[in-house]
Amino acid sequence: MPGVTVEDYVGRVLGERYRLISPIGSGASATVYTADDQSLERRVAVKVLHRALVSDPKFARRFQNEARAVAQLAHPRILNVYDWAEGEECYIVTELLSGGSLRHILDQGHWLSVSQALVVGLHALEGLEAAHESGFVHRDIKPANLLFGSDGRLRIADFGIARAVAEAAWTEPEGALIGTARYAAPEQGSGARVAGPADLYSLALTLIEGVTGDVPLVAASPIATMVLRQDTNVEVPAEMGPLWEPLSAASRANPALRPSASDLIRAFHRAANDLPRPYVLPLRDLDAPAELDYPEPTGTGGTEVVVHPSDPTSESGEQVLELHPFAETALHFADDDLAAMGMASGQNDAVPGDVGELDDFDVDRRVLWPWAVVAVVLAAALTAVVSSWAFTDETAPVPTPPGIDGPELTPLVGLDEGAARAVVEENGWVVAVVRGRQQQTVPGQVLAQNPISGNPWAPGRVVTLLVSDGPPLVAMPPVDNVHRRDAIDAIRAIGLTVSSVEEVFDEEIEQDIVIAASIEAGTEVAEGESVALQVSAGPKPRTTPDLQGVSLEVGTDQLAALDVTLAVVGDDFSVDVAEGSIISTQPLPNALVDKGGVVEVIVSKGKPFVVVPRTQGLEVDHATERLEGVGLVVIGVEGAPNRPVLYTDPAPGDSVRMGTEVLIYTRR
Repeated sequence: MPGVTVEDYVGRVLGERYRLISPIGSGASATVYTADDQSLERRVAVKVLHRALVSDPKFARRFQNEARAVAQLAHPRILNVYDWAEGEECYIVTELLSGGSLRHILDQGHWLSVSQALVVGLHALEGLEAAHESGFVHRDIKPANLLFGSDGRLRIADFGIARAVAEAAWTEPEGALIGTARYAAPEQGSGARVAGPADLYSLALTLIEGVTGDVPLVAASPIATMVLRQDTNVEVPAEMGPLWEPLSAASRANPALRPSASDLIRAFHRAANDLPRPYVLPLRDLDAPAELDYPEPTGTGGTEVVVHPSDPTSESGEQVLELHPFAETALHFADDDLAAMGMASGQNDAVPGDVGELDDFDVDRRVLWPWAVVAVVLAAALTAVVSSWAFTDETAPVPTPPGIDGPELTPLVGLDEGAARAVVEENGWVVAVVRGRQQQTVPGQVLAQNPISGNPWAPGRVVTLLVSDGPPLVAMPPVDNVHRRDAIDAIRAIGLTVSSVEEVFDEEIEQDIVIAASIEAGTEVAEGESVALQVSAGPKPRTTPDLQGVSLEVGTDQLAALDVTLAVVGDDFSVDVAEGSIISTQPLPNALVDKGGVVEVIVSKGKPFVVVPRTQGLEVDHATERLEGVGLVVIGVEGAPNRPVLYTDPAPGDSVRMGTEVLIYTRR
């Protein structure tokens, strides 16, 4: 029906089953609605494609094939497709994700931290890895196609549909090919084959935009953009921190030089070692009433500030604001995912400075302080004044109430508390203190001030200081009787470091198992503290005894006393070693062998056998020489020693052991 508007669809029932409730969003190819599945009584999303597409017969064929195929692509990171229909009203039914899209988050002015970008990218890569292995290429990865459920888990939308649209004879009003050129890989504009690396290029640009707000290599028109990208690698900004290297690889102009999704997943896991745990994302709530504004993000963490009146017993008499962190919610990223990436569950997000360096208090980079509204109550002698504020970007001006005049506030951030108090008191202002723990800070360091420096502030008014009590406290995990690798991972996961690992021999505890730690399990210590581990090197190696010439029974007993086993691996004749005794060992004597190890031995079979040589007719001296030459022992001569040999005992030709005694007989 020509002329049908988005609003005209609201309330309609498609396929005698899906009642459209309200539009979620609209693009060049389709409009998405929330809908009631009246058959299964559940809420779903229905994507109704524009009629100009539906009228294209090539699109209809492609849509049917792609929708059927992608419905079989089941993966927790890919949007579930429930149903589809073609014809005059072409639509596809998917699960409804109430968290909105990454596009919505960015359009609200909320940029991602590098930690958030890492987890968003990792989840998207998991879906792309599964899709690419199944032969699917998305072709249109962009913020609008990265959706979040109410649990914060990411799914990729429009698999298959993007290809059907891209290959249809359909153009945007400006004449650009469908598929957002802002995120398209170079090969998508050159007619070359589009494969998995194109999705990784688009994801890299999406993540860069998520952190910086800008998409790289964008020209004045879609065509100019694609031309610009043909031979130009993306210069990834330094703001991407540890993600700089993997994103640089993924955004190369030549697709053959880009890594696979699996390679990028591994690179992202390595980068996670240098990043803190991300804050929650400011997700959209599609279940909220339409007339309500979406709430401000809670993604920077919350704190509750409680103001106590002046303590009459305190030396200064000033009011003190105590900081009570809200209970940490389960982040919009699964804890098992964070643990796999080495992100400590107790850490909060930070903003990267130089690559590998993090600064939780670099407020000039769009990070919101995790401080809620602070109510400041002046001393009883003053009129109550309530000031609502949040530590945010220090470059943003803080409005000065009308009639407030006085000296300008000086910069206090970075000073220790004592020096900051002195400056405040010298100018006649009243000090209020908010205390809290933050990563990479030292106790007593002033982290922020309110009002910020440069504001005129009358004497007698309150200047609030955010003062660090040091890094957050974490509880030492139990690591006794844990494998050293798992123990080190558990210690690092909560923000502690391992300073040393001492290996000691232990007869009972197997090798690489932790015996003790320098900090007792359950003890609360400041993040960044070092832990020394004592790890078992296993039982002390045994020194092998000299068993040569020892009987097999004695050798077995000697090794058993060392918890070492004797194994006979062969036997041999020996001139020197008696039969049944040990000729040699492996390893050799005085070598080291593990407890429970094996010493292999060769056992003597006694002296070898020789054949008695023929000596008849020889002179006694010559006969003796011949007999002794084969290892026999001549013990005497029966007869005249100057007469020729008649015979010997044992007789010539007999086989006897070497060393056998021989008697020579001659004529008398």
